[in-house]
Amino acid sequence: MSEPETKKTNDSTRTIVYMIILSVVCALILSVIASALAHPQATAKELDRSGQMMMAAKILSYDGYFLIKNEKGEYVPGKYTPGGFLAPGSEKDIATNNEILEVFSHRLLPLLVDDKGDIKTFAQAGVDENLYLSQFKKSGYANLPLKLVYKILPNSKETTDPLKAEAEGWVIPINGFGLWDAIYGYLALQPDGDNVIGITWYDQKETPGLGANIATPEWQNEFPGKVIFAEGVGGKTDYKTAPLGITVIKGKVSEVLGDSPKAKNAVDGMAGATLTGNGVTEAYKNCLAPYRPFLIKIAENNKKSDANKTEEKKSDDADSKKDDGNQEAK
Repeated sequence: MSEPETKKTNDSTRTIVYMIILSVVCALILSVIASALAHPQATAKELDRSGQMMMAAKILSYDGYFLIKNEKGEYVPGKYTPGGFLAPGSEKDIATNNEILEVFSHRLLPLLVDDKGDIKTFAQAGVDENLYLSQFKKSGYANLPLKLVYKILPNSKETTDPLKAEAEGWVIPINGFGLWDAIYGYLALQPDGDNVIGITWYDQKETPGLGANIATPEWQNEFPGKVIFAEGVGGKTDYKTAPLGITVIKGKVSEVLGDSPKAKNAVDGMAGATLTGNGVTEAYKNCLAPYRPFLIKIAENNKKSDANKTEEKKSDDADSKKDDGNQEAK
């Protein structure tokens, strides 16, 4: 081989070696960057899911400040206090990321529900909580033998046993399919297991300005006050047989359904997003059906609790009148 050809071959070899080394170095750098970003990204997603659940439960506002109930039962601005509890505040008291996570840990208790509607802790069920939550995050929890539910705990420092504390509501994870991809959200219910506190959709890839409106506060504000059990004849609800879910109709509820019973578990559709609306309707229907035994039980327990409170109030009123009579006699 001539000297020019040998030199040409050596140059080609050096070029190939250089490209291989460069590729390996770039791959290594990208791997290190990806590894470094993995934890912050996971933390950011967890923070977003926690915040979205708290928005559905009316613990956190869409504008970033906490919410508490006043004496009239109305939601008003609150602020963080040490220990993860909330006190009256203002709209200027924007929650920090750490405060959101701390309040979340105090106010939302993850539990499991079996097919009979009985509640179990992860420890009682012998299930690893972190593994369970991550393993079924994409496929959903509704069709598992042990389904996920969150208990909304009172905003009280006196709550020593979260399991025995009276629930302020319940949050059920919802998942389904929109027009383009999977959709994930939360549905928060009053202690009666029927009336809606609020909803959120925290993960969706629908068309911006159309189906993606399911993630906007304006549309989500359609849900509070709705019911998930269809009302029967005479205004009564048969929890064992009533259709479950919330229907996204085509058009406006006021125009299509008026004040009929069906309007109580229906919300306005989104212009140009009929298929996304249908997906949301199916998601609520399919995810809530497996929770029916649980929803029936908490509805029954809530009625008993309300009845006991009524009796206690009557007893307190009677004692008060008796004391007043004794005072007058003196």
